[in-house]
Amino acid sequence: MKKRIIAVTLTCVLGLSMLAGCGKTVSDYDRYSACATIGSYEGLEYVPASRELADDAVQNKIDQFCNQNSVKSEDKESAIKSGDVVNINYVKTVDGEEVSSEKSDDGYELTIGNNVLGDGFDDQLVGVKPGESKTVTVTYAEDNADTTLAGKTAEFKVDVNYISVTTIPEYTNELVNKATDGEYTTTEAYTQYLTEQATDEKNREADNADRSSVLKELIANTTFTKYPEDEVKSYMNSIVSNLESTASQYGIGIETYAGYMGYNNEADFLNYLYTSVENVMQEKIVVTIIAEKEGLNATDDDLAAYKQSLADDYSVEVSDIETYYSDSDLRFYTTEKKVLDYLVSKGKQVESTEESSEAATETGDTDEATSETETASETEAASEADTVQ
Repeated sequence: MKKRIIAVTLTCVLGLSMLAGCGKTVSDYDRYSACATIGSYEGLEYVPASRELADDAVQNKIDQFCNQNSVKSEDKESAIKSGDVVNINYVKTVDGEEVSSEKSDDGYELTIGNNVLGDGFDDQLVGVKPGESKTVTVTYAEDNADTTLAGKTAEFKVDVNYISVTTIPEYTNELVNKATDGEYTTTEAYTQYLTEQATDEKNREADNADRSSVLKELIANTTFTKYPEDEVKSYMNSIVSNLESTASQYGIGIETYAGYMGYNNEADFLNYLYTSVENVMQEKIVVTIIAEKEGLNATDDDLAAYKQSLADDYSVEVSDIETYYSDSDLRFYTTEKKVLDYLVSKGKQVESTEESSEAATETGDTDEATSETETASETEAASEADTVQ
């Protein structure tokens, strides 16, 4: 579990690193145009992504709405079982010395079965009731990421406070009225709103998939002769530096992380990174060249509208977007969106085959400045792991 959490976290770092510094579209045109020869880019064939809602799309939104309005209570009578969310206080000692603890009134919540405090920790709490105490021991592996714990046995003195119980309400008019502060008063009206929301999301997803499809086809029709060496080197240095910094927070190095990602050694992993950088450069090169040729470079108004659309999509302020991304990066994303929309409008839709249909549904968002990379279970586990070392 811990290796998976670390790998997911560092993959986020890698993804953000690959997106950084994508600005200066016009000024880069001369050197980028010397790097590639683009074939015909009008009439690119692509399989249009489906815009049909899945059968359970709206029901999933209803379920999410009910989950968001769930009520938590404290069970202080039942015995702990696997899957329970348990609130505890603990003191952790190694070789008789306290190394960490959670003694606050808020306590520490963990889900029994995730073993975020160490392999076998949770099993030893099964059967214990709130109000009881238990001494739990965990022996860490010799290759534990935290070298100060490698091969050692830790003792946890645990006080069980309560079992956290989540009650999910039924989807009723009363719930809708209360949760929306009266904006919607019936499930019928709110379901219609959720249907429209799901449809909008599906259309955006399809737009992004179509953009990805034409970009993939464009790159396939382009001959790349070289890449700007200074920029490739800058990308590589930035990515490796970010990965080393983040990996060090988990007490590991690049070579260990490479192993988590399935690579036999650091050299193979660095080769993968280099290939990834080349892929980013291919995208930058073709977008920059076509933007200049077709007069599609982002204007200030385009940039402002793109920032606002991102803020709306993620329910944040424009200032939040500007905090995490530079104007040069966002200007490139805006330009790229304009270029890809142009290519889609000039493209040729073709009928789907089973193979191409699968590819169309698997394409990622090419114009979003942020991405979600953790599943719900990984997010939960990562949240629990944040305070543990």
